[in-house]
This record gives sequence, structure tokens and C-alpha cells, in this order.
Amino acid sequence: MVMTSRDAPFQGTSVFLSRNLVPPDVFDALHDALRLNGASVFLCCDPSRNSPRDFHVISSLSHEKFEDLRARGCNLLGPQCVISCSKERLPFPDQDYTCCLAMHGVKILSSGFEMAEKTEIEKLVRSMGGALHSKTSADISFVIVKNVLAAKYQWSLNVLKKPPVTINWLYRCRDEHRIVPLDTFRVLPFVGLTICVTRLLADERKEIQQSILQNGGKYLPDLTRACTHLISNISFAFA
Repeated sequence: MVMTSRDAPFQGTSVFLSRNLVPPDVFDALHDALRLNGASVFLCCDPSRNSPRDFHVISSLSHEKFEDLRARGCNLLGPQCVISCSKERLPFPDQDYTCCLAMHGVKILSSGFEMAEKTEIEKLVRSMGGALHSKTSADISFVIVKNVLAAKYQWSLNVLKKPPVTINWLYRCRDEHRIVPLDTFRVLPFVGLTICVTRLLADERKEIQQSILQNGGKYLPDLTRACTHLISNISFAFA
């Protein structure tokens, strides 16, 4: 009987599985998943093996050996990625590290971040099998924004009809190896705003201050250049 790529999705790969790099409680399950799906399994760590068909299983980004293996150009897989590929009969992702497939087929859009932050977001998304996009489209799955001043914040709410979330949502998805609910990660309406209040009674000022802080904004008692918005009970007329 000839095994097809669907029957043996890991056929032709060499996988290095070391007890020093993965948790002991999943070692046997990983070994079985690799062997039964056609991989050639080596029970050691060999950083010199870094060809496109060589893969190393490592517990997480925080493992002490992670950066060394990455620097040597090794393809790195998380235990959950191996298990998911085995269950779904999928070949291993072709990139430097994949912790899981929680975002397999998921399209993410980010907005309002500095370049270093965008790089971090892309690493997070790719490590879960997802794709980070730079342009709006109707098939975007989720939108990550830094604050409500981000260019895509209103688009996400009013056009895509999906609540934008913070980067912490991505970290939680990675830690739990699944798409977690959005509710506790929604971007509050005043995040990124610095608000000052003038010509209001003390009780009104205190109530507004509390509302600003509860909704993610910053409150300043005095008007400065740092303020993005000014609240006043006086209407201004312009000629």
C-alpha cells in the first residue's frame, strides 16, 4: 500500500525531538504523532540540521535554547503545532517558528502601531498560522489597534462591524493556543485620548474625570499641548 501525502503529511521531514526542549507530559504524544504521520524522528537536538525539511520541536519562545536555534536558521515548531498538524493531516508550516495553528486561515489587520510594534504583531500572528494584512478588505477576520485614534478604528466598527481589540488579545490567543473571546480585550472608547475639562462645577468635573478614566482615557486638570480634547460648558461661535 502506498501512503499519500494526506495519509502521511510529515513524510520526507526530519524532526528533532529532545526531552530537554519539550514538556515531559507531551513527549510521548508528540513522538507518536510524528512517527505515525511519516516523519523521521531523531531523539536529540542538532542545531546543525537546518535545511527546509528539518524541524525542531521546542516548548515555547521563552525556552533558553530558542534564540540560539533561531539564530542558526532552524525551523521551530511548538508542541501544539505538531499535534494540530497531525489531527488535521497538514504539512508543517514553512517558517522559522509556529507555536500552534489557532489562527490558521485567519486574516489580521493592525493599525496605529510603530514599526517595532508591527513587527511584534506579525510575529505573533504568523506564530499561530495566521496572516497579517496591511489593507482593508471585507474578509479581514480581526482588527488590532493601538487606540481610538488609529486610522482603521472607525473602519472596523462602522464598515467591518467588528470591535477592534488590543494587542493583549493576541498574547492571550498564543498562550491558550486558541481564538479567545474578544469582550475583555475591546478597545475602550477613550483609549489614546487625553482630555481636559474647564468651566464645570466640581461635582460635574469629578463625574467626567471618573468616566474618562473608566473608559481608558487620560485626564489632565489643566489644558496643555498634550490634550487631544477639551470639554467645556461654553459654546464658541466662529465668524
